[in-house]
Amino acid sequence: MTRIPDAVAVASLDTHRLIVTVPNEGPADIACNLPRPAAAHILRQLANSIEGPAGACDTALATAAPCPIHDAPVPRPTGLDPLLDAVAAKLPAHHAEAQQAPADWVAEVRDALAFNASAGHPALITVRDVLLDDAPRTPEQALAAALVLLAAHTRELSALARQHSDEYRDEHGVNRSTRGLLTGMDSVRKLLDRRADRLDEQAQR
Repeated sequence: MTRIPDAVAVASLDTHRLIVTVPNEGPADIACNLPRPAAAHILRQLANSIEGPAGACDTALATAAPCPIHDAPVPRPTGLDPLLDAVAAKLPAHHAEAQQAPADWVAEVRDALAFNASAGHPALITVRDVLLDDAPRTPEQALAAALVLLAAHTRELSALARQHSDEYRDEHGVNRSTRGLLTGMDSVRKLLDRRADRLDEQAQR
């Protein structure tokens, strides 16, 4: 009789950073949108947690001391590290290429911003991704990426200013007492937009 799974889940790289599938037969498969070092680090963290938490048996819980049997040091399985290395080697090829400082890192940062556009704070999420990518970069590449990210954050602030202005206009209308405030808020938004444009121009130099 065919066994029915307890649960069936559908995952994609739109909602997940790392997806590993291990079939009953055949090699494991992996899909990932993280830098290779970050993904390999996560895999090793998972392996360490699977090897067994200490202090969970009845003796340890009763005595509040390590159990001499269950918590005794055990050698790391000899095949674990080669397995992790083999799984990490199956990460998408573009992550391996990223370790050699691509010629146009600014384009990669812009692509990451576009990928994270649906996040609550795309600039912040992209900063996290950039910090996790430990590939070698030149000072010029790092400065250009920082300018692009700062420009993106400035545009986020401009969008917030526009939203606040629109909500205030909808609530209070446009009249003699509100016109000055609305004009000032619009001026701030335009200032932020110009600042973002200048930052983008500097990143292209």
